[in-house]
Formats: sequence, C-alpha cells, structure tokens
Amino acid sequence: LVGMMQNVRGGNLDECTDVRGTAEIRELTTTYNQMIRREKDYIQKLIEGEKEKRASEIHALQMQINPHYIYNTLASIKMLIWQENAELSTKVIDAFVLLLRNTISNTKELVTVAQEVENLKHYAIINYARYGEAVRVGYYVSYDCAGCMIPKLILQPFVENSFFHAYPEGQSGNIQVFARRQGGCLVLEVCDDGVGMPPEQLKELVGGRKASQKEHFTGIGINNVNNRIQLLYGAEYGVRMESREGKGTKAVITLPVQEKQETKEN
Repeated sequence: LVGMMQNVRGGNLDECTDVRGTAEIRELTTTYNQMIRREKDYIQKLIEGEKEKRASEIHALQMQINPHYIYNTLASIKMLIWQENAELSTKVIDAFVLLLRNTISNTKELVTVAQEVENLKHYAIINYARYGEAVRVGYYVSYDCAGCMIPKLILQPFVENSFFHAYPEGQSGNIQVFARRQGGCLVLEVCDDGVGMPPEQLKELVGGRKASQKEHFTGIGINNVNNRIQLLYGAEYGVRMESREGKGTKAVITLPVQEKQETKEN
C-alpha cells in the first residue's frame, strides 16, 4: 500500500492495490482504491471538458468572420465587375469562396501546414485586388513540414497584422511565411520588413490590446493564438514576438511536430 501511495504521489493513477490483510487494512485499502478511482474519473472529466471547450472555441472562431471584411470584399468584387475586369473578378471570387469554405465548413480543429498556407494565399489574392500589390507575401515551407498538423487559423492574425500595421501610407514591402523543423519542434515564422514597433507597442499587441480590426478577416488576436497553443500542447510551446523600429517584426510560433497520420483528422 505504501508503494502504491508513493506511485500516486508521483502522478500514477493507473493502478489499485489488492485488498488483503487485517480487517482494518482491508477497509483502508478499499477506501484508498475508491478514492483513486474517483480521482481518475474526475481528471478524465476535466480532460473531456477541456476538449469540449476547445471544440466550442474553434466553432466560435469560425463564426467570427468579420462582417466588415465580407462587405468590403464584395464591394471590391462589384467594382471589378463594373470595370469589366472579368479575369480578376473571377479570381477574387474563387479565392473568397475557398477562404470562406475552408474556414467555416471545415470544422476540424487541426489542419496541415499546406492547408493553412493555401488559405493565406487565398487571403492574399483578395488583399492584392483590394489594396494593390505593394505588399507581397512569400511562402517558404520545408518539404517535411507541409503535412504536419497545426491549429486552424494560427497564421492568419500575424499576416493580417503585418498587412495593416507594418506598411502605413502605402509603403511597399514583403511578408514572408516560413515553416521548418528544429529538433522535435515545428517552427513557423511570419516576418515583415515594415516599420516595426517600440517595446511598449509590442507588449500591447501581444497582450491583446490593439487598434481596430475592422478590415481583418477574423477577430482572432495574437494573445488568443498563444493561449490556444498552450492549452493544446503545454506552456513550453507558444508565440514569441520580436520587433525593431524601422526594421520590421517577426512572429515565431513553436509547436510539437505532429504528423498527419498521428491524428484523428484524416
């Protein structure tokens, strides 16, 4: 019994001890086993509750498509049609439909890196049509990362932040999205060569206090992304932001490597 209690103290709740010995010992052992079973059931309920909470959060995120973004994108498509630019109109409509379909219709919590990047490409096509191509997005995904699973909508907030805050007054530049493996981790980076920001502004951005997101595709903030990652994988993973005024901003997202075949998302 003493050995089993030491195992429990170490976090092992998988074993109960045999009921034997004197009447007092048997009573104590029975009570101990019941306590362990109740504790294990309680922990399992907590785990299931967290899973349901995450599923609800994902559903809520999918319903957070900014209506202003939808209205303004449709207005831009209407303008292209008035200008009789059939080719670009069709391209933007296709990108918009795929972006909405992959965001709203796909209810999975995890997607592949390749799927997330594809959504970013659709988003970029729409932005090019609306704002011009002064700010371009490039994608650099290592071949062994494309099939790795990541939380859905994890890169969108960082790309949006660069689009709308790194290049004021029509300034041109480049946003780069990287995916690579480093040890047992998947490292995603979103880098821009924009105006950057001072430490206090960066702190506000990471803390969730930021300017209006009227033009953003969703209402997902950077702090939300970090919280989701740590809820899913633990405190050793998450988001790190770096920025220098006049040099640009970089978001580094660290996740465990999770192969597609290891998940139930197939």
